[in-house]
Amino acid sequence: MYFKYEMHSHTAACSDCGYDSAERHIDDAIKKGMSGIVFTNHFYHGNTCVDRRLPWRDFVGAYERDYLAAKEYSHNKDIDVFFGIEEVYLPGKEALIYGIEPEVFAACPEFRDMDIAQMRDFVHENGGLIAAAHPFRRRGYIPDPDSFIGEEYFDAVEIYNYENTDEDNLKAEKYFEHSDILKISGSDIHGGGGYGFAGLAFPEKIRDNRDLVGKIFAGEYKLIINGKIK
Repeated sequence: MYFKYEMHSHTAACSDCGYDSAERHIDDAIKKGMSGIVFTNHFYHGNTCVDRRLPWRDFVGAYERDYLAAKEYSHNKDIDVFFGIEEVYLPGKEALIYGIEPEVFAACPEFRDMDIAQMRDFVHENGGLIAAAHPFRRRGYIPDPDSFIGEEYFDAVEIYNYENTDEDNLKAEKYFEHSDILKISGSDIHGGGGYGFAGLAFPEKIRDNRDLVGKIFAGEYKLIINGKIK
């Protein structure tokens, strides 16, 4: 038996491209047999719907409120909710950050000005994991979709993204085929109805952020690709 976790999801409260509440996400994920969700809303330099003019703690606070409301709603529903973010590090290129609670971001306004190397160091110093999201996605807003900055900046790479084309995913799979970098999968869900097609499957339930990151680093998971555990 495996426990399935969505690793890439956006809510309407924080991501401008999201169109459903965290509660709707949770209800759909339960129906699809998921054990957990990592909400990875677009952050400061990404497609956020949170006002960037807010003081930093208030800006991060909007993400924390959405996350805590989701955790409260999920209580006693046999599904767990985790906090993550998706942040831009180059035009059109984004990183997924796992394992760090909102208060850590709130205490570091310098995060707004970090380049990818500084971002990686910040993540590692705080016990997190950083992954390249959909590295070869082709969209109009991505000026150089075929470029990749380098594996040294990431712990993992999203080789399967349900919102990508098959061609984009295949390119990522082939590019990293012989690399030791960790491979992950995510649905990139923006509303209810999309759960179960991607994510990570673990042999036991995840207890908390430290456990999530630890099990990924240890490779104790399988990929969910197009609804199937690989």
